[in-house]
Amino acid sequence: MLSRRDCLKALSALTVFSMTGMSHAAKAEFNLKFGHTGAPDHHYQTIAELFGKRVSELTGGGVTVSVFPSDQLGKQLEITEGVMMGTHDLCQTSDTILSNWIPEMGIGNLPFIFNDDNDYRKVFDGPIGEKFAKLVEPHGAVVIGWWENGMRHVSNNTREIKTPDDMKGMNIRVPEGEIFVDTFKALGANPTVVSFGELYSALQLKTVDGQENPPAHIVTQKYYEVQKFVSRTGHIHMSSPILMNKALLERMPKDYQAAILQAGREMGPIHTKMVDDLEVQQWKQIADLGMKITDVDKAPFRKAVEPVIEKWKGKLNAKLIEEVQACVAG
Repeated sequence: MLSRRDCLKALSALTVFSMTGMSHAAKAEFNLKFGHTGAPDHHYQTIAELFGKRVSELTGGGVTVSVFPSDQLGKQLEITEGVMMGTHDLCQTSDTILSNWIPEMGIGNLPFIFNDDNDYRKVFDGPIGEKFAKLVEPHGAVVIGWWENGMRHVSNNTREIKTPDDMKGMNIRVPEGEIFVDTFKALGANPTVVSFGELYSALQLKTVDGQENPPAHIVTQKYYEVQKFVSRTGHIHMSSPILMNKALLERMPKDYQAAILQAGREMGPIHTKMVDDLEVQQWKQIADLGMKITDVDKAPFRKAVEPVIEKWKGKLNAKLIEEVQACVAG
């Protein structure tokens, strides 16, 4: 497991800007607020704090970042829109949320387009990631880093899921995003859109039978209290783009701009490694807390969702989808 100490060591090994010749005062000139949806013990908080430390290092203390977990600055959709409009500074969002404004962002949510987190890094740390980032800027925000959420898995309180047939008739919570709805319809479930902040209550009240998220949320949101079964389907990856208001960034001195962008991009691979290491521990914790974990044969799941990919090739940028698929296969 990558501990906070290990992360700090990794940061210290990274190349830093020389403070020599930096004309800005050591006193913070910009105090940025960073909002995210994770609990205080979620890895979003850990990586955001590391990002803040890195920004402070690179700017000689000229820029500070205060981190606000648990939707304190607003729900994810609200703070994403706020960053675009300039009422918020920085936020952790998702490709799914961004697809409300930029449909192409939904490409990363196509079922089984990524086999694992390494496929995501390969695509978004290169030229394809730059193409996606450019789509965001006309909306008033800049992607300063492609961070991690992880592969998603299905949990429920009804029965063990081994095949798509086991999902038939289940009400499964999904986030906003047509691709999620289409995917779970194709798998035979009844997809129900519920906001993340209301999900625990929906599971507790049996408004929905199940949900799908990475293991970090099962642990930190305590879904194990209201769910009995979890199947490691790895059906969809969700990324966590970090947005900053474009006008705010551009008002800063050029070296501060470069420092923030450098820090945001450095955190991406660190975050993915952190998530991968944490998940080893989290799956053990989930089992110890009494949930039954099932490893599924993914082949029938992949087969069931093939029409979803074909449908969205017709609705989105088919060429860009093919570029992503070729990058993963290459």
